[in-house]
Amino acid sequence: MQGRLVRIEWATEDDYELIASWLKPLSPAAAMTADTREFLTPAKVKAANEDGNVRFFMAVANDGERVGAVNYRPVNSSGSYSLGGVVGDWQKWSRGYGAEAFGLVIEHLFNGLNAHRVEFTTAAYNKETLKILTKGGFVLEGVLRDYHYLDGMYYDRTVWSILREEFEEYAAASAEHFPVVDAIPAEDKEKARELLSKFLANDPPTSLRDFERRSSRTRAY
Repeated sequence: MQGRLVRIEWATEDDYELIASWLKPLSPAAAMTADTREFLTPAKVKAANEDGNVRFFMAVANDGERVGAVNYRPVNSSGSYSLGGVVGDWQKWSRGYGAEAFGLVIEHLFNGLNAHRVEFTTAAYNKETLKILTKGGFVLEGVLRDYHYLDGMYYDRTVWSILREEFEEYAAASAEHFPVVDAIPAEDKEKARELLSKFLANDPPTSLRDFERRSSRTRAY
């Protein structure tokens, strides 16, 4: 999926080490995502991605540089997903890479995977992520008090979500600047409909033609 600043691609074997390096203990990205206590190895990233527990997308800038990663995981069987992500180099924060990559993955979840709810949690000190969440149609659902410990102090964790109808409303209002791109162009879908309509107009053999005969059959034994 292509945006104005980045495109998102499935993570490959070569990306696992890069993701792990971004989130290594004491890194700026790990502090921002509140992962300073977690030692994430390339093998762990690979295992999570390949067994389906977490799916990783890479955010690739227009010059080809892999600038970040976004992941999602199913929360339950009712169409709920949880998001996570990181822009690896702190010098590339606030350039719009993360916001666009998140938007593309959210679009994929609602339009490609029939999501009903997408949620995201972040520390109350994470300015970069809060700038995205407070402008992107998300609803603040709750605050987990003193959840994170950083720089000698405790900080709250905030819980956000966006439902399908909220995504649709936000997408419609933002369509001029951030159009949703269909996987199959609308004109191709229309052409397919026209072909099928033309075919059916000639009363061809279909599974409906002999429905009554088939539905009245009885078992032969």
